[in-house]
Amino acid sequence: MNDFALSLLDSVSTAIAVVHETGTIKFANKAFQSTFGNQAEEWMKAGARTVGGERGWLQSFFVGGSENRSIDVEFSGRSYRIDSIPVEQPAEGTVALVFDDVTAQREAEQRKSDFTSMIVHDLRGPLSGIQGTLDFILGAEGANSSRLDPLHEELLREAHHESERMMSLINELLDFSKIQSGNFQVETETVRLAGILKRSVRSLQSVAQRDSVFLLSAHGSDIPTMTGSPEKLTQAVINLISNSLKFTPKKGVISISAQTIRNAEGPEAIVVTVTDSGIGIKPEELGKVFEKYKQSGNKAFRGGGGTGLGLYIVKQVIEAHGGAVEIASIAGVGTSMVLRLPIKRVA
Repeated sequence: MNDFALSLLDSVSTAIAVVHETGTIKFANKAFQSTFGNQAEEWMKAGARTVGGERGWLQSFFVGGSENRSIDVEFSGRSYRIDSIPVEQPAEGTVALVFDDVTAQREAEQRKSDFTSMIVHDLRGPLSGIQGTLDFILGAEGANSSRLDPLHEELLREAHHESERMMSLINELLDFSKIQSGNFQVETETVRLAGILKRSVRSLQSVAQRDSVFLLSAHGSDIPTMTGSPEKLTQAVINLISNSLKFTPKKGVISISAQTIRNAEGPEAIVVTVTDSGIGIKPEELGKVFEKYKQSGNKAFRGGGGTGLGLYIVKQVIEAHGGAVEIASIAGVGTSMVLRLPIKRVA
């Protein structure tokens, strides 16, 4: 940079520095010096080091191409959003960085997440009690079903269905709160995915029958076990089937299948596919379906709008298991959601 450019950077109130890939600070404007003081050089050099095979935060600006990068980093109890900025003819091995203090924003997000989590926990208790009561009344251990006239029994079953839907929404909000706060984790226990598919289909079979949708399930007998969270994987599969039910008309078909992908060493991954004959997704919306709060532009046949978090959480769950989610859809024909899950979790 020429002297004029350096003088200009020195006059702005935003913290800016030109840093070498080793962590040496080649230039720092007055705002940067005032913000970070004498600890800046040590902080930068720590970010340039590789520890236990994991690169420091500074190295992310020097690997994987020259496109602009943006990361969040903690320093002395405060959060900073660090962005690279383009510089004409930069010195070799250097990058110009701008440091934006986002502490207040992060604290506000944390308060919002904590409040959401508190409300969700407060709602789950009473709702669980309601579900237990309905289960008792409608189940074999409750009152003899012959004592209920058909109308009352139908109303109770509808209330039971709606309470399950509400619990699903509450669980979505709780998971979303954990994801936003960075506390979302999945267990590492043995999972029988074939059993998860059966339970997921069974839990929604009555809903599909009520809505005159054919719900089919098929998988090979050789589906191996994997490592992960039975609860979260069940939630992901149920979310996909529920989403298909919303957009599949009467007499439509939803199929759930699983197959094992093998390599020379044996089973490598399990691929789960949920395909429906619904109204499909418009091409311009296809790349946005896994975004949080995203609602389809199509009008659902049933089930209401939901939170807009279902597919977002599916993606987070599958990626937390080291897997990936893909989608293919043709408007007016149907949609396929594909989950690829590794047999062994990669740390």
